[in-house]
Amino acid sequence: MGLLIRHLLIGSVAIFLIYIFLLSRSEWSAMHAWNRAFADVSLLFLVITIMIGPLSRFHTLFARFLPWRRELGIWSAIMALLHVYILFKGWFYWEPIRLIIGVNQETGQLSFDPGFTLANLVGTVGLAYLLLLALISNNKAIEVLGKRGWDYLQQKSGTLYILIVLHTAFFLFFFRLGNNNWVQKPFLVTVTVVFALQWIVFIQTVLKSKKRKQ
Repeated sequence: MGLLIRHLLIGSVAIFLIYIFLLSRSEWSAMHAWNRAFADVSLLFLVITIMIGPLSRFHTLFARFLPWRRELGIWSAIMALLHVYILFKGWFYWEPIRLIIGVNQETGQLSFDPGFTLANLVGTVGLAYLLLLALISNNKAIEVLGKRGWDYLQQKSGTLYILIVLHTAFFLFFFRLGNNNWVQKPFLVTVTVVFALQWIVFIQTVLKSKKRKQ
């Protein structure tokens, strides 16, 4: 399947998912509903990207989806950027200090919240890394960086995943809107499944390696 077709399909799925997420949070303010919708789609695409690799080792059936990882990663980055854009426009009012110090939910005034600050710093680092991976998701980047350098950066996607999971966990479980967010349970299930899958594939790889040596 061609590159353009994959982008069109993933983009269409992204629009559909955003619509579903918005409908599920109709009682929220528009700003929070939109920013969370983009954030959730970004995370979902990232999770799928992370899972395709281990799944392809678990069963050859999933190997056909390996080429989709580039497009999924790019769309994950696009969704993340839109998530940040809405936050800066509707909540931080283009004042970066609000991202670091925090905003009191009742008064709207600046108020230092260590958890909020740490979660945003982690998210900022994660976003920077996600954008980097999206920018090098092309053949030209392989030529410039070399195959080994390109592979090294791409293989660090596990670090990106951990950063995004930590950032998301704070806003799902420790933030004001977390108590009214149905994504909590699916998030926990997804994190557990990804963790279990990675270990299953690791054990499977070790066992196969030992059999080859016998």
